[in-house]
Amino acid sequence: MSKKQLGTPVMRQFWEMKKNNPDSILLFRMGDFYETFEEDAKTTSNILGIALTKRSNGAAADVPLAGFPYHALDQYLHKLLSNGHRVAICEQVEDPKESKGIVKREVVEIASPGTSISEGYLKDGENNYLASIVFSKNRFGFSILDYSTGEFKGLELSIDDLDQIISQYNLKELVISESQFDTYHHIISKYDLMISKVSNWYLDVKISNDYLKEHFNLITLKGFGIENKNLLIKSAALALDYVNKNYCGKVNHIISYKKINDSDVMILDGYTVKNLEIFKSISSGNNSGTLISSIDKTKTSAGSRLLKKIISRPLTNINKINKRLDRIEELNENLETRDFIIDKLEECSDLERLISKISANKANPRDLISLSSSLEILDLISDYILKDNLRKNSDLVKSRFDLKDIIKNISNSVISDPPANVQKGSFIKDGVDIKLDEYRKLSKNAKDWLVTYQQKIKDETGINKLKVGYNRVFGYYIEVTNTHLDKIPDYFIRKQTLTSAERFFTEELKEYEDKILSAEENIVKIELDIFNSLRDSILLNIENILANSKILAKLDISTSFSKLSEDKKYIRPILLNDKKIEIIGSRHPVIEDLLDFNDEFIPNDIQINIKKNQVSLITGPNMSGKSTYLRQIGIIVILAQSGCYVPCESAKISIIDRLFTRVGASDNLAGGESTFLVEMNETANILNNLTNNSLILLDEIGRGTSTYDGLSIAWAITEYLHNSKKSPITLFATHYHELINLVENLNNAENYSVMVKEDDDNVVFLRKIIKGGTDKSYGIHVAKMSGIPKRVINRANHILSSLSSEEKSIDFDNKEYDEVDKNENQIKDFLESMKSIDVNNISPIESLILLKQLKDDAGEIN
Repeated sequence: MSKKQLGTPVMRQFWEMKKNNPDSILLFRMGDFYETFEEDAKTTSNILGIALTKRSNGAAADVPLAGFPYHALDQYLHKLLSNGHRVAICEQVEDPKESKGIVKREVVEIASPGTSISEGYLKDGENNYLASIVFSKNRFGFSILDYSTGEFKGLELSIDDLDQIISQYNLKELVISESQFDTYHHIISKYDLMISKVSNWYLDVKISNDYLKEHFNLITLKGFGIENKNLLIKSAALALDYVNKNYCGKVNHIISYKKINDSDVMILDGYTVKNLEIFKSISSGNNSGTLISSIDKTKTSAGSRLLKKIISRPLTNINKINKRLDRIEELNENLETRDFIIDKLEECSDLERLISKISANKANPRDLISLSSSLEILDLISDYILKDNLRKNSDLVKSRFDLKDIIKNISNSVISDPPANVQKGSFIKDGVDIKLDEYRKLSKNAKDWLVTYQQKIKDETGINKLKVGYNRVFGYYIEVTNTHLDKIPDYFIRKQTLTSAERFFTEELKEYEDKILSAEENIVKIELDIFNSLRDSILLNIENILANSKILAKLDISTSFSKLSEDKKYIRPILLNDKKIEIIGSRHPVIEDLLDFNDEFIPNDIQINIKKNQVSLITGPNMSGKSTYLRQIGIIVILAQSGCYVPCESAKISIIDRLFTRVGASDNLAGGESTFLVEMNETANILNNLTNNSLILLDEIGRGTSTYDGLSIAWAITEYLHNSKKSPITLFATHYHELINLVENLNNAENYSVMVKEDDDNVVFLRKIIKGGTDKSYGIHVAKMSGIPKRVINRANHILSSLSSEEKSIDFDNKEYDEVDKNENQIKDFLESMKSIDVNNISPIESLILLKQLKDDAGEIN
């Protein structure tokens, strides 16, 4: 016999649900708990750190079991999702009291890393993207969907662009058909994200087309610009169907699809985003010490998400950029209004995610109040902007939709501080519904009635110590202690026996109990009906609410950019169509933030004219600031074209359509790639994809191989970029001083170097970029600064002198170093001890003791 035949009815029900959701952990609702069984229980116990037990199931063998209270779902669900699991949530869909057999249960939601809207899982300022992919030969359709905000978009690309699009979005999950996974798994399996395989139905473009038209209630997809884009249609249908099934049809807030257009944005590939540490620090792996952490002064979650999109897709249309800059400039001239807007934005809730909760039927009364308050705040901000005649920002708020009816309906119906649980009632205002008021009056008077009734039966029975009480199991009762049982009248009906008392009820009490309980049930039902009515009115206005949410996010961007420019002394850049860059006093925004209070960032200029110095070669020692210089130029260009003020004294920047960087050394051990191979892959990407309006930032190309190989590669790349008909603006930092001579013989190239101050044996890197190359690397000095033992430094200087001489012969040193190194460390420790003495706060006795200790320490040094 199978386990399904042996198990209890509940276990047979579980196994049936599990069969339909084999790839998910099944959370099986049993009363006030979610239970997991068998392998799910072992996995859940391990991840959540909860007890793994066994429960006997009749004829079936003991089954592993692990569970947690239903109200702790958000607390535990995010841990399962973060560990890469899909979770099927199975609820009781009927009242156990009304069930004539086993309680009916259904899977009401499948939470996955790319679709969950669990509050414990989502991050406020980040999108939670799911992507779907459909391949066709050397191209693919790619759709991106954030269920938590309703954002839905896509594009069609060459298969060579897959790495770039995957790195551009912080994807949590990738959906693909089973058949295409079998064919393309070698391509997509290398990415660190959950891959979900589904059936192949959407590969029929007609079915996919009809599916999308039905969902969006359209007769054609022309409005989305994808009517004849078969790969996009298929990928869009795949993504939409996946979330539709996960949420059992609750996808009302997904109201449009946008075809991504890269023609008016600067392309930042994954290498560039990584090398410039825009969103993630290379050293720490988080956003500490990144560009986004330095510039994000937004007050709303939607604004923070929009900021990341703006920075990852800078504009190339000067008019659009200037429109953003105009808003900032106007706010800088009206600081009182700006600060009012900032204060009000801080009170706003996340409208996009509130809408997704409402659509998924997960909202509570507090969410409705938050939505109403946030929409009202937009009206207040708009009135303030229009009153002060801020013309550049007025255009934005004038486009908002009038949603006063929704605000009024919610504020007139729901109390200002409602409970979070919609099932418990007590959140609808008095006067909203006549019947509700009547039932509330009845329920409110129950206490007075019970007090009166208790006194009445005391008088009738002469039992002064009897009491009328209530509990959820037995309802209302009359409790009489055993010493007074002889006084019990005939109309008392026994209900429960206790150790020292008996409990009874009367027909009158039972009748009133039914009346009260019926009233309380009706109160909850009527409040729930009013709540659902409000919810439905909101769902009818989803498109307008989301549009107003975008206005709030844009206002957040403008005000935060304005505050950023004020706090950090950023200036408005001038964008040009001419091919040149002139930045005076440029600073690195992140490093500037990280400096100690007394330290000052050394600003640098950059002046590039395509007819004079299309290629700029920067030579100088390591640790002198070359890489920082390259990075700050790239960051300033990104900020400028994002419509943000920039950290410098003045800036004139030509429009860049593609920014490439090869800065910093790293390897890809997981992919079997050495540092040099990674470097060559990134460089190949640059050389194969550069455009007429590219900006290329190269740092130390060729250092991962032998000197002559590296020099040859660096030389050839410099010539290639200089001679290219596309003439990309290029800055190349290198330690190969042989390239200085090359640059001097190129028409549109110039040499630059880092200023160094030499004083006897001391060298100071001034971190200032100046014209002219340098053939000094100061490598041994950098080694000395890094703490390399003095004996090694002396030996290195000796070897350098030998190599620099005509003989180029090196004598071998076979002396033992251990004792020398030990002595050197002892001397270093001794000097550190001397430096740490605070002579102003030491007593005569302490000084004598310390002097003896120092004398002893000195004696131990050979």
